[in-house]
Order: sequence, then C-alpha cells, then structure tokens
Amino acid sequence: MAPRPDSSRRAPIAYGLLRAYKATLSPVFYVLGARCRHEPTCSVYMADCAAGHGAWAGIWMGLARLSRCRPGGSSGWDPAPDECPHGHPLLPWRYGDWSSTHRPFPQDEVERAPKADTETNP
Repeated sequence: MAPRPDSSRRAPIAYGLLRAYKATLSPVFYVLGARCRHEPTCSVYMADCAAGHGAWAGIWMGLARLSRCRPGGSSGWDPAPDECPHGHPLLPWRYGDWSSTHRPFPQDEVERAPKADTETNP
C-alpha cells in the first residue's frame, strides 16, 4: 500500500527515526535482554503501518503495539493490518489495537485445526 498524499512529507521523518532506533537503541535493548515478543518486530510493524496508513495512524498503531510488547502483554504473530482501523485524527488512540491477547503464529492455527476435526469425527 502506498502512503497517503497527506503523509508524504512526514513519512521520511518517521522512517528516519525508526532507522535511528534500529541502529542505536535496539542493539542496546537486545544486549540487555529486552527482545520483542511479537513477530514481526515492533519497529518493522511501525514502519509497515506508517507505509500503509500514513505517518499519523502508523505511529499510533505502533504505540499501541509497543504497549502490548511488555511482560504480561501479548505475544505471537501480529503483522500490520491491511486496512486502517477506524479512527479519527482528533481521537488517534482509536487507530491502535490495545488488547493484550495472545496472537498465535499461523502454523499454530494450522496444527490445531486438524485436531479439532479428528475430535469431532471418530
């Protein structure tokens, strides 16, 4: 998805900040034992959201993801959404998914589906 025209000037700033984070703070956090609990990582998620939905919505989606990536938060497969959640520029927190539920990896769902079929069909 291409960035929306209104975010074309802000997108390079957002990408620059993400690259700076990945080059400086991310390795420090990794050495200290802090690792992202999701796949793809939080910085990749925020970059995908900013590219697909514009810098404003993408940053808020990324902040929601960062709030979930903590002890007691969610974990698992959590790619950037294809469609922008319904939000409003004056209520930006509505762009993000703030729930702390586990997000299973795709292979987890595939492995569980046949078990459910065999349990119901003897």
